[in-house]
Amino acid sequence: MLQASIKGLLAKEYVGAEAPPMVFTGVRPPAYRQDHLAEIADARAMQREAPSESGFLTEHACVLLPHQTAVRDWDADVANVYRPEVASITRERLLPGRRVEIFQGTKVVTRGGGKRIYGEGVHCDGPLTPDSYATNLGALTTPQAELNWRRNFARDEVAGFMLINFWRPINMREPVRDYPLALCDPLSVDPDDVFSARIPRLTSEGRVSRHLALRFNPGQSWRYYPAMTTNEVLVFKQSEFWKESPDAGPRANVFHTAFRDPTAPPEAEPRRSCEHRVGVMILRD
Repeated sequence: MLQASIKGLLAKEYVGAEAPPMVFTGVRPPAYRQDHLAEIADARAMQREAPSESGFLTEHACVLLPHQTAVRDWDADVANVYRPEVASITRERLLPGRRVEIFQGTKVVTRGGGKRIYGEGVHCDGPLTPDSYATNLGALTTPQAELNWRRNFARDEVAGFMLINFWRPINMREPVRDYPLALCDPLSVDPDDVFSARIPRLTSEGRVSRHLALRFNPGQSWRYYPAMTTNEVLVFKQSEFWKESPDAGPRANVFHTAFRDPTAPPEAEPRRSCEHRVGVMILRD
């Protein structure tokens, strides 16, 4: 357990139909400017007691997996190397025994090493409803992609859908100490503290995508996996929809943020990481 400052939560007093736009560089809107000191638990210790990887994912909406990837170039090898690895993990370790259809892009989002900034601000990329997810997909890609997803999800054989993030350190010599990732336990989130919000400059052509901001609540529970290595991948849910029981089971919108670990040495190797969001249609048995 450590104490660290969490940035990007809405102020406890915030009231509104939706949250102000979320920004991760420069000056934040006033509603996001107050940092909050949080106790962040060691998720490795929690996971050691789990009976299975898939069971821990079901209960906590996240799981850390040992996984030695064959990727050597995170620009060139994703389509032919990483995508098959992710598909195998999804079928065999995350959702064993389920009939699934897996949808992946051909690239990953990389951070550090002079590329994108770290996402130091609490957010959730996935929305709350299938309709919002489809709208986001169209805004972030193409209208045809939105139409195709709606048609796929509407099929009678489809029981539900998950949006899953595969997050891992890459091209690092040492375990991550610089800006690790903190996750908020979805079961500790009051639905009244969740607000729709835009992220500026994320889409093009005037399209708008809706993501999720979180209002501070002292009952929120935070955790992280200390000292992650390049031979591990952190999997966490961004959205989960079930047709016949939309309100059943734990909420699966995992709010997360990079944070400064106060115990990290000044000479800690700068974090380099990638994230890969994967859509999974879950078919009826």
